[in-house]
Amino acid sequence: MRKILAFTIIILCLNATTQRAFPLQPASEKVHDWVWNVLAIPPSGGWDNEPGKSIKTALTWCEREIAESSGGVGGHDVKFVFLTIPESSDNPARDIVFEFGPYTAAVMSFTNNSEQDRILVSRLGGRNIPLMLAGGESVLIDMGGRPITNIFALDMFRDYRCAAFTEYARRIYDREKRIALAASRFTINQEREAKICYAMLDNAGFMPMPYWTDASARDSYYMMSEEIESFEGEQAGVVISFMGSMGAREIWRNFMRIRTSWRLWNVAEPDEIYLSCRGMIFADQNILLPTQGGFIETRRMLWRTRAMQVNDSVAAGKAIALYEWFRKAVELMPQPVDAMPRAQLLRNLERVQSIPFGNQNLTISPSLHRPSSRNVFIVEIRDREYSALDTVRVNALAYVPAY
Repeated sequence: MRKILAFTIIILCLNATTQRAFPLQPASEKVHDWVWNVLAIPPSGGWDNEPGKSIKTALTWCEREIAESSGGVGGHDVKFVFLTIPESSDNPARDIVFEFGPYTAAVMSFTNNSEQDRILVSRLGGRNIPLMLAGGESVLIDMGGRPITNIFALDMFRDYRCAAFTEYARRIYDREKRIALAASRFTINQEREAKICYAMLDNAGFMPMPYWTDASARDSYYMMSEEIESFEGEQAGVVISFMGSMGAREIWRNFMRIRTSWRLWNVAEPDEIYLSCRGMIFADQNILLPTQGGFIETRRMLWRTRAMQVNDSVAAGKAIALYEWFRKAVELMPQPVDAMPRAQLLRNLERVQSIPFGNQNLTISPSLHRPSSRNVFIVEIRDREYSALDTVRVNALAYVPAY
């Protein structure tokens, strides 16, 4: 009898240990409860800064809308669990403690930090619970040419800038325009992106000229500028830079030195470090959302319906977009959803349409786990700020590791 009792205790201890190490339910297990929990990861700075407060307010608004509706979400209420970061943590994504109960339906990340989102993808990728990123522009969520089953992102992957600049060139230039591409063969991503852009420009009827440079040698920038200057009398053109921040600024300085009328387009995320580079042009899916994204209406809606105030309307709008994405995926199931198969939820998240995102409606691509297209803003640096030039609608590109 004692042996049987001792053996039973050992089994119970092992089960308890397994639950702590692997808290997620098996893929075949169903979720049964009136309230589904959605875990929310805060942005940099936590829930007490303006983006954090606005996200929290927007998700609280969603909770109340669900609670007061006749059918809820698939016949259920939704509770957003606002996770906190240990005060001593220097790596929140690594140190955050996840407690996945049987009624946890999804995880939403608002970290606005690519490195932190990459860590979250490595921790949660392949599980049977969705991780939904409010950003994810520079986060690779593909594995072996296919998206990771449970990872989703609201941003298009960074390669969209190649498509945006190609579309912008189609709009403003004839096909005889000189377009040069500056990149380094010693940096895989630079070469990959430059080749993608080259192919897209070529397909659009342009004749792009590649300049492969050595980013470690300053003379390579000078030689490229001298060669470009030799074309000045024929026709001024455009250099599209894939050289990173230091390389792009070095090209710009050489352009200023030779006083060329060539333009510089930078395939990089807009940043304060470029603000002294007058005339440099960027393409970005997020930069003008506060003024031209239609999120002011989101702020007004929160105030008009429930007297809730947010100062960061874009952060609030992204929170509502992730909630609508989740809600629409649940609504694709037969209603009411007495038991939610996690595998079905993941499949439905792949094919949601008409997600409200400011003045856009986003459709998810099953092959990308991201929006199939988004508006991209073309901006130019004027008087040390980014000024709008145009807006183009761009289709998201499938990730290719080499080109």
